[in-house]
Amino acid sequence: MASRTAPRRGAAPAVWTGVLVVALLASTAVLGRPTTYPQDGAAAWLPPDGTRQRYASATGTFASEWALDQAPPLLGSGPTAFYSWLGQTGVDWQTAALARLSTVFESPSGEPLGREDDLYSVAPDGLRAEAEVVSDGTTRIYLPGRLDVPGALAAGATWASSGVVVETTPAGEQRLDYRSDYSALRPADTSLIPRGCVVVAMRHAVGDRPVVDSEVTWCRGAGIASFQGPAGRWAPATPAAPPVPTDDPGFDWARAEQLTFTPRTVNQVGAANVLLSPLSAPGVLPDGRLVFNNHVTSHDVLALDTAVDPPPAAWRGRPGGRTTATATFGGVTVAAGTGRRLVAYGPAGQWLWDQPLGDLAVVTPARLGGLVVVPTLDGQVTAFDLATGQKRWSYTASAEVRVAPVVTGDRVLVADQAGQLSCLDATGAELWTADTGLVEHLGVWAGTGGRPSVVVVPEGGGSHVRGLSLQDGSRLWRVREDADTDDVVALGDVVALRDDAQTLALDPLTGARRWRWAGARTYAGTGGGGRLLMLTAAGLVLLDADGGVAKEWPLSVGDPTRSTPYLVASQQRVVVYGAAGLQVGVLP
Repeated sequence: MASRTAPRRGAAPAVWTGVLVVALLASTAVLGRPTTYPQDGAAAWLPPDGTRQRYASATGTFASEWALDQAPPLLGSGPTAFYSWLGQTGVDWQTAALARLSTVFESPSGEPLGREDDLYSVAPDGLRAEAEVVSDGTTRIYLPGRLDVPGALAAGATWASSGVVVETTPAGEQRLDYRSDYSALRPADTSLIPRGCVVVAMRHAVGDRPVVDSEVTWCRGAGIASFQGPAGRWAPATPAAPPVPTDDPGFDWARAEQLTFTPRTVNQVGAANVLLSPLSAPGVLPDGRLVFNNHVTSHDVLALDTAVDPPPAAWRGRPGGRTTATATFGGVTVAAGTGRRLVAYGPAGQWLWDQPLGDLAVVTPARLGGLVVVPTLDGQVTAFDLATGQKRWSYTASAEVRVAPVVTGDRVLVADQAGQLSCLDATGAELWTADTGLVEHLGVWAGTGGRPSVVVVPEGGGSHVRGLSLQDGSRLWRVREDADTDDVVALGDVVALRDDAQTLALDPLTGARRWRWAGARTYAGTGGGGRLLMLTAAGLVLLDADGGVAKEWPLSVGDPTRSTPYLVASQQRVVVYGAAGLQVGVLP
C-alpha cells in the first residue's frame, strides 16, 4: 500500500512503450492462463485474487481490491503509467508475478473522492512497491522497487530499501532519491497474533522532504488488516455502500435517424491505446463511459472514458479470476468471474457489494425491477437486490443455464439446457414451464390494445419458430422459417428475427411473415419502437417497422468476421465495438 502521498505519472519513450504493448499482446495470446502464482515467501502475505476490503477512519472510507496475475494480463488494464514503469524497471516482465492494489477513497457520506492503483512485484526476496498512480494525474515509480515486505518477514526484523523515485505531476517530472527504513513488530492487538499478523513500521524519506512515518499490519494470506499514516488510522469496517442511481433512460428509437457517430481508437499499437477482448457487449454508464469484461488481454472489468481519443481506462475491477459475465444497469455494474462471486461496482469503479455464487455465471445477468437476476451453470437462478446485494430469492432450473434470461414487465424467462423454458414472477415463483427444446435466443412482444403478450422462440436448428402465451406458456402458433436466428427484436406490430444472411419480420399473434430484408450480411442487431439497427461490413443500417431502409451510416470498426462485434443502445447512446475500433453515437 502506498504511503497515501500523491504519486505521479512516469514517462517512458513512446516507441519503447509501443514495442512493449505489442510484446504484451503477443505473450498474452501465447501464455494463456498464467503460470502458477507464487505461494511462499512474501507472496504468502497476499490475499487471494479479487479480495476486497472496506476501511474506515474519522475522515471517511476507502475500499481496496487486490488483483494477482502475471505481467501481460495485469498491465493490459492500465493505468498507462504502469507501462512507463515497465520501460524503466529491471523486473523481467515475461516471468514476473505482479499484484495490483486498487483503492477508491470516499467521503463520510460515501461520495467517491479519488482513486489510487498501486503496483507490486512479487519475488522470492520480497514484495516491492513498484508504482503508485493517483487519479489526479500524479505517479511515483520506484527504481528499484521499494521493499515493503521481505521474503522472511517476522516480528523483530529490520531492513532498508533505497533508490530513485521518478515522480511526475502535471507540472513536470523529477527524479529524487528515496530511502525507507523498516522494522517489524508484534501487533498490539493480541487477537491478530494467531492470524500470523505483523506490523511493518516504515520511515520513508524522499529527497529533502519531511520524513513520513506509517504502519501497515500485514496478515498472512489476508493482505493488509489496517493502516496508519499522517491522515490517521484506517481499520476494516463494513459501512453500507451509498446508494447509486440505477435508472437507464434506454434509447429514444423515434429519433434514431438523428444519431451522429464519433470514432474512438482501441486495439491499436500505441502507448495510450487500450487493448480489449470483451466476452459480451459493453455496458454504458450515465456519463458515457463504457464498461468491458476482458478475458484475454486482461482479466478485469474495465471502464473507458470515451470523452477523449484514444479513450483511457478510467477504472478497473477484478471480480476474481477470469471475468465471465457482466452487465451495467444505470450506474451499477455487476460482474462475475471464475472466483464464483458476483461483485457490484459504482460509476467511479467503487466497490459496492459482493455475494458468493454456487457456480460459474457465463451469461449476461438481467434486471428485474430493483433486482439483478443471475443464472449459473449449476441451474440456480438467483435474484439479488441491485442496491444492497442482498439475496432475495433463488430458483432451480432443471439443467444448467447457458442462455441469458429475458425480462418483460414483472416476469423473467429462463431457458435451460434440458430444453425447458420457465416463466418466473418477481418473487421467483414458477408461473409455467414449457418444453421448447434447446433454444439460443428468444424475445417478447408486449401486447397492446388488449392483445396478449407473446414469447417468440426460434427453435434450435433454425427450422421453426413458435409463439407462446406469456400468460400461461401455451402454444399460439408454430411456423416453419429456415433462419438461424441471432437476435429477436420486437418492433411495433412485428417481431424481427435477424440472422447473418437475412432478417425476417413475423406477426407476433399468428407467426405469419410480414416482410424479409436481405440487403446485406449483418453481424449484430438491436432495436425498439419501430426501428431495427443492424451492423454490416460497411457500417450501420436502420430499418423501419415495414422493413424499409430509414438511414445508413458508413462506419468502420474492423473486419466483423475476424472477431465478435457488439452493438448496444443504452443511456441515449449507441455503441458499436469491433476489434479495430469503437464508434459512439449520440442524439442531438
